[in-house]
Amino acid sequence: MNKKFTPLVCDDDVLLFEKDTFKISRFKELISTDINNKLSQSIHDHQTRQPQRSVDSSFLQISIGQERLELNEIEFKSSIKACQILRVGGKAWQKGKLKIQIIKSIINQKPATVCLEFCPDEPDEHESPLNDLRKMI
Repeated sequence: MNKKFTPLVCDDDVLLFEKDTFKISRFKELISTDINNKLSQSIHDHQTRQPQRSVDSSFLQISIGQERLELNEIEFKSSIKACQILRVGGKAWQKGKLKIQIIKSIINQKPATVCLEFCPDEPDEHESPLNDLRKMI
């Protein structure tokens, strides 16, 4: 198996999971929206039952003993997910694995950044440029 993951940069390529199909641009948008919604939910004070702050703002600073560390983003990495991809100009669906990385700023309200990488189960079979020379000999 080819273990090299490459970034998916064409937003018009299509991902196929077991039952769902998405253009890459839409898939990234849906992930970003879901992460943003979950991190912006309010944390309630258990005594007053009033909203205190959002989930993401609770990560702005962490305390370890007397030390305080300021954070400016959170990064999530998914497990590897089996899928298929249909590339623009491609001839057929290609089976492989998808890796998802999500980076969310916690110091501003920008949407989460989603990065996708794909590793085909079977390596691409490109003809060697030397094949033409071999045919001529």
